[in-house]
This record gives sequence, structure tokens and C-alpha cells, in this order.
Amino acid sequence: MERAALVGGLTATQRFNAPGAIALGSVWIEGYDGLAQLESEWRELFRCANPENAFLTFGWMSTWWKHFGKGELAVIAVRDASGRLAALAPFYIARTATALGARRLGFLADTHVGSDYLGILAAPGSAQPAAAEIARALLAQRKRWDYIELRDTADSPLLEDLIAHLAQSGLHPQKAPGQICYYISLPPQFSQYLSAICIGPRANFRPRWRNLQRDHQGECVTFAGAEELQQHFAVLLRLHRLRFEQRKMASAFLAPAVPEFHSDVLQQLAAEGLARLLLLKADGQPVAALYGFSAGKTFQFYQSGFDPQWLRHGMGQVIIGKAIENAIAGGHTTFDFLRGGEPYKAQWAQQSRQTVSWRLFDHRYASLAAQLEMRVSRALHGAARIIPAKRRGV
Repeated sequence: MERAALVGGLTATQRFNAPGAIALGSVWIEGYDGLAQLESEWRELFRCANPENAFLTFGWMSTWWKHFGKGELAVIAVRDASGRLAALAPFYIARTATALGARRLGFLADTHVGSDYLGILAAPGSAQPAAAEIARALLAQRKRWDYIELRDTADSPLLEDLIAHLAQSGLHPQKAPGQICYYISLPPQFSQYLSAICIGPRANFRPRWRNLQRDHQGECVTFAGAEELQQHFAVLLRLHRLRFEQRKMASAFLAPAVPEFHSDVLQQLAAEGLARLLLLKADGQPVAALYGFSAGKTFQFYQSGFDPQWLRHGMGQVIIGKAIENAIAGGHTTFDFLRGGEPYKAQWAQQSRQTVSWRLFDHRYASLAAQLEMRVSRALHGAARIIPAKRRGV
């Protein structure tokens, strides 16, 4: 039996499953007020689900929506028969910046800020029935969206179940590899880790750190409180900007509105005990900084910067080494470099995984047209890469 009602301006549907199954109902949240009302429950579900991923927190996603959100929220809150929040699918719908302007349904925080392992939060034991209920809610609201695109997701059984339910209902899924993410499975002791990695970091880190301490009163300080993070975030930005100006490269971290987003989200993540900022000092002055998240047993390395005047001293390498050492000392079992296949990451990490992206289309005109438009766009981009290569004789 199924019952639908309008609760606080939000469409709510409760579904009673077969005897012995979990009774689940869902609410489709369209406005920020409804999202804000979920804050305490979202935080509790995050702790319960234990995803070890700061990008799935209420703080990260709600702050992203305030700074970058366009279109409409489409968050699906799944509750059990007692009213407890059992799962949360943080979606939104926005028109694409293309000629057709198709309505794309995707995960919150999937643009601008480099969120990895996006996905659905589910309490233990609720994942399978929640996937079915989320699929049902998406299909019930099909008039709102033209196609689904889930970028940079974790390759999880819950997501696979959701895709399978949608495919059974006539949507056609396409799976593509996303971002490569290097990571380290941390041993109990930093010395064990150093002895297991390649000769470069092992040979360079310790002498460089010793020299910094001996010759420049070097120290590495970690900040986790909201006030400290806010105060020293400007230092990270300055050092990051100096490094990219020296390399004559643009940085997405310095793109319009992105620093303001991070300044805001740091307050949220600090309140949840997740944010970390490491400063490496020489003669009392900051020469390198590293920004990341401590989520459960995982440390996520998000961004860094260092003064190019200290390039020959290897400060970029030193602060990464100190971050790994601090992560081990703090009881972490994983150090995740997140997205990007930069060679320096491969020197520190011997393991990697890849995010995945899903696109799902159906037989409606707008959905088929969006699919065709994407195929044409990919073909044109491919041709644009091939032609210059031929001109160079490659």
C-alpha cells in the first residue's frame, strides 16, 4: 500500500513493504529551508553511516548550494516506519549550459570544488531498501528532470543497486571512469611507512626536515579550531597563489567564489571536527601549508601551497611527509590524495582507485536530445585534439 501527502510544502510518499521488510517513505526536498531542517539528522546519519568522506557532510553540501547552487534542490530524505532518517540522496536539478538546456539531475557539490566519492548516505542495514525507494522517488518526479548524471561517485554496491532499479524501469545507464585517486594504507608507525616507499621521498624527507629544524628553527603546526582555521586560511591561499604564479598556471582553487566557499565551509567542518590545516614554519614564518579533512580513520589531502623561494629546500615534500606522519599519529589508517594523477602523488602512494560517473537516459525527446548533444560535443572535442596533433606531425 502507498500513501502520498504534502508535508510542509514537500511531497512525501510512504510505502509499506512486504511483511518483514523495512517500511520506508521518502520526502522530496525542494528548498533551502527544508534542507536546513535536516542538519542535525544529516550529521547523525553521517556519523552512523561512517563514510569517511567529508564531501558527504551537511556542511560541505549545504555550503556548496549557498555559493554555487542553481536550479532546484532535489534531496530525497528516506525515513523508516518510526520516522528515523534511514538514507539521504543529495540531488539537485539544473539546466545545462548548452543549446538545448536540458535539465540534469546530479549530486550536490559536483562542480567547482572538486568533490570526490559523491554518493548516498544510508544507515547500516538500510542500503538495499533505500536504493529501491530512492529509485521510486526519482521516477515519480520524472517530469522535473530530463536525464541523470552522477559525477565522480564512489563505485559502491548501494549506487549499483540504485542504477539497477532505474535500469529495470527503462532508463539506459552509461558508466564511465572518472578521476584517479592515489591513497596510502597507513601502517601503525611512520618509520614503517617510510621504509616501504620508493627511494625519493625516503631519501629526501628526513634530511630536509632535519635541516629545516637545525638551520631555520623549523616546526609544523596543525590547526583544527574554527578561529585558527579562519585566521590561517589566508596564509594557505597566499602560498598557493605564489606557487601557481611561479609555475605560470591557473588554479581552480583560486577561481571566482571558490576561496569564499572554503572560508565559509571551514566553519562548518570545524564544528564537526573534520577540518585540518598544517603550517610549516621556518624562522617563525610560514613557508608551506596543507589543507585537508580528518573523517573517521581517513585523512583526505585537499590542497596545499608553498613559497617558491624555498623550492630548493623541498618544502612541498616536507609538509606532505609531516601530514602523513601526523595522520598516522592521529590513528588514521588511510591517507587519501583525492583526485589527480600528479607524479608526486605516485611517489608517496602505491595504491590508487578511480571514481566513476553514471549517465542515465530514457526515451523522452528531451532526454534523447541531450544524449545526442553530448555525443556530438565529445566528437568535436576529440577532433579538436587530433587536428593540432596532426599538424605537429604526431
